Amino acid sequence: MIVSTNWLSEYVDLPDSIRVLEERLALAGLNHESTRPHGDDTAVELEVTSNRPDCLGHVGIAREVAVLFARPLRIPDPRPHEQGEDAAASVTVSITAPDLCPFYSARVLRGVRVGPSPDWLVRRLEAVGVGSVNNVVDVTNYVMLECGQPLHAFDLARIRGGRIVVRTATPGEGFTAINHRSYELPAGTCVIADAEGPVALAGVMGGAATEITGDTRDVLLESAQFAPLAVRAAARGLALQSASSFRFERVPDPESVDWASRRAAALILETAGGTLERGVVTAGALAATPSVVPLADRRVEEVLGIHVARERQRAILTALGFVEVPVAAATTAAPATAWRVPSWRRDVLRDIDLVEEIGRIEGYDRVPEDVPITARPVEWSARETIVRRAGEALVSAGLCEAMTRSVVDARLEAWGSPWGESPPLVVAPALVRGADRLRRTLLPSLLEARAVNGAVAAPHGDLFEIARGYLTRSGARPAIGPGPVDEPLLLGLTVAGGFLRGKGVVAAALERLGLTEREECPGVAYRPIDLALFAPGRAAEIMLARPDHAPHRIGVIGEVATDVLAAFSIAGPVTAAEVRLDAVEWCVDAAVRLSRPSDFPPVGRDLNLVVDEAVPWAEVGSALRACIGDLLESVTLVDVWRDDQRLGAGRKSLVVSCTLRSPHGTLSGEEAARVIDAAVAACGRRTGATLRGPG
Repeated sequence: MIVSTNWLSEYVDLPDSIRVLEERLALAGLNHESTRPHGDDTAVELEVTSNRPDCLGHVGIAREVAVLFARPLRIPDPRPHEQGEDAAASVTVSITAPDLCPFYSARVLRGVRVGPSPDWLVRRLEAVGVGSVNNVVDVTNYVMLECGQPLHAFDLARIRGGRIVVRTATPGEGFTAINHRSYELPAGTCVIADAEGPVALAGVMGGAATEITGDTRDVLLESAQFAPLAVRAAARGLALQSASSFRFERVPDPESVDWASRRAAALILETAGGTLERGVVTAGALAATPSVVPLADRRVEEVLGIHVARERQRAILTALGFVEVPVAAATTAAPATAWRVPSWRRDVLRDIDLVEEIGRIEGYDRVPEDVPITARPVEWSARETIVRRAGEALVSAGLCEAMTRSVVDARLEAWGSPWGESPPLVVAPALVRGADRLRRTLLPSLLEARAVNGAVAAPHGDLFEIARGYLTRSGARPAIGPGPVDEPLLLGLTVAGGFLRGKGVVAAALERLGLTEREECPGVAYRPIDLALFAPGRAAEIMLARPDHAPHRIGVIGEVATDVLAAFSIAGPVTAAEVRLDAVEWCVDAAVRLSRPSDFPPVGRDLNLVVDEAVPWAEVGSALRACIGDLLESVTLVDVWRDDQRLGAGRKSLVVSCTLRSPHGTLSGEEAARVIDAAVAACGRRTGATLRGPG
């Protein structure tokens, strides 16, 4: 961002020394790149990081200077004179792609005289490296460089049908930009169109057909809000980056949309004459969700190691535009203050961001180098808790952690994903040769890693990985907020052996997270499932019960199909499983609780239950757990036996081992028998199970 000091001084009084200004801005986070004279002006180039779009305009820089040097800030309040007809009679505006453009506004100016800009305007633009075009176009550039909100001016007479429609481009639709080059627009690109076709590429560049020329008399002034990802995709896909797209990709202040429109209209009236029709024509609604961030009383001192008085903290945050909101009386558990974040500071999300604001304005040079800072133990978040606990459980089970690439080739993606049928996202150009797809599941990558280990005679192939998948988000999406990609946190693993061994490993990891097979919530259950990756009849989906919700899938497990093993050149059997850790985050208790093991001996009982072939073991086990309750230490499926002559057609025998233990005393044989008899009866009522007799 190049700043003109003459321009900047309109909004705030600058220090006498430019060097002092450069150094103070650099210490506050705006690194100084260069300074050069420009006539009677000085151009200062500053590095603006991507999280600070508010500093991509002179007003934003002036706000920083005003706070750093404790000087008043002067921001114009434009109120252009309106007269004549209502603007809504001259043009209509509609949006058919609200996820790409949540808000669009248009003002109409009549009878303008397009020509050279006044000297002051030309000098301001030249000082920051922008050439003069004409007075109308120069005003739109001036206002963008003033507040960071891009604008565009159309020749109203060339808007066919007198209407503006913000929509997506149709496949193969053409567009000629103001650089007089023609482009074929990808389907889904956001365009500004009139009754016959595109007149601008939304947020990127206007069209040649409606550009302002010397013959223009009537102007339509656009000020809008566009989705950053849509603008970025269009600009990069067509190699058509502009100062406008640079700012829209970083999300300008939503409150500057109307201010910029009023400011530009007033300057056009001043430099080009004409009249401004009454009102503003709008469509949609601004996407703005101000957040409130709490700040604990001693948080600043804990982090910085220096004492900043409460009133000084308030003064800094208030000057930066934060608004203090009422909170309950401060306690050890409650914040001392809470602050509503200004619309132009979307990068402030947590209390540590407020501490950073206070620290950089107060001055990091005040932080002593030789004074110890009181440390506070770091508390794990729920996300970090589940990652660590699951990893510990799997390492304890003998698995090694793998790290595979997020991009895969078509061969790995061909096996599909347990998380839906949406196509994989394609990366262009490919980040790795041949690997141009973001993976939707970890399992093919882990199987490939297992195959590589086997090919180099590495004996250990039991692997797990915790990483993100990438799924296309379905349904309508907000323009400012969640992007088009859902990124679930996945736990994938592969182990040698059959289904039961793999299920035991998965159950151990889930148990470490507090999830076991039980009826009450939260509890998990296993249901048969068919997936291309797994052998028929040897796979299950892992279902989780949630309060007030139907059970939903959080994972899958199964023996890998023989054709899949052959494709990877892996000797079987191998079982693979994948769990969405982000789906269980809500039910994981981060607190560590210790309990004393029972001092009394266990009592073991074996059962031979005969059920219909269609009854899964999960249902039988759930029935036993529900009936026996706290006295059940473990229940294990030992074997499954089928014999049409002895059991009957369509029947199977489940050999089950139960271990009972009481925390209060030794269970007698009679007590254990009563518990088991009641459990068998309950299991019979629920699943139709019967005890197998002799023979």
